[in-house]
Amino acid sequence: MLHFPDINTVGFQLGPITIHWYGLLEIISFVIATVWLIRRGRMAHWNWRKEQVVDLEFYVAVGAILGGRVGYVLWYNLPYYLANPVKMLAIWDGGMSFHGGLLGVVIACWVFARLHEQHAFLPTLDFIAPAVPIGLGLGRLANFINDQLFGRVSHLPWAMVFPSGGPQPRQPSQLYEFLLEGVLLLLILAIYSRKARPAGAVGGMFVFLYGVFRFAAEYARQPDIQLGFVLGPYTMGQVLSVPMIILGPVVIWWAYKGGFSESPESIPAVDK
Repeated sequence: MLHFPDINTVGFQLGPITIHWYGLLEIISFVIATVWLIRRGRMAHWNWRKEQVVDLEFYVAVGAILGGRVGYVLWYNLPYYLANPVKMLAIWDGGMSFHGGLLGVVIACWVFARLHEQHAFLPTLDFIAPAVPIGLGLGRLANFINDQLFGRVSHLPWAMVFPSGGPQPRQPSQLYEFLLEGVLLLLILAIYSRKARPAGAVGGMFVFLYGVFRFAAEYARQPDIQLGFVLGPYTMGQVLSVPMIILGPVVIWWAYKGGFSESPESIPAVDK
C-alpha cells in the first residue's frame, strides 16, 4: 500500500492573503478554459468573439457556484441546513454538488442566449461543454491534495492510507475521477466537437459520458458520511447520474434526427 504524500494544502501565501490549492486550481482551470474557448471560438462553425467568450464564462461561473451549492444543500445535507439555514451561505466551508452545478450552468447558458440573440441556447451549451472537464479534472486533483472524497477500503497495490480516512488503505478515487471526468472526457469531447455537429449533440455527449464515468467511479469512492448508500448499494452520486445516462443518448439521437431547430451560427450579429 501507499501513504498519502505530505502536501501543503496552501498553494501560496502573500501577506495576509492565503490561497489554498483548491481555489488556486479552480482559478487556473478557469483561465485555461477561457483561453481554449477563445481559440475554439474562431472556428467557422462556432464563430465566437473573445468578448462573448469572457461574458459566457462569467455567466457559467456564477451558475456553477450557485447551482452547485443549492444542489449540495438539497441532495446531500438538507436536514443539517434546515437546522442551520445561515450555513447555506458558507460556501467557504465546502459543500458543492456537480449535478447541481450542471443545472446551474444550463440555466446560465439559457440566460446568456436570451441576452445574445446570435448565440442560441443549445449551440451555447455545445460550445461550453468540452471545456467543463478542465475544471472537473483539476477540481479532483484538489480533492486529492485536500485529503477529501477518498475511496473505499481496498487492498489493491496502489491503495493509499489517507490521514482523514483512518489506518486502512483506500482507493485514490479522486485520481480515478481526474482521469475519467477530466482527462478522458476532455479528449473525447475535444475531438468530437472539432467538426460541426447538430445542435445539442455535443452537450448530449457530455451528459452521457459524464454520467457513465461518474457512476463507475462511485463504486470506488467512499459514500458521503451523512448519507451512506441511498438506494440499495448505490450512492447519491450514482442515483443523480442515472438520469444523465438516459437523457444523453436521447438528446444525441434527437439532435441527429433534426429534432432541434437551432444550429451553430456562422454569421456574426450585433449584441442586443
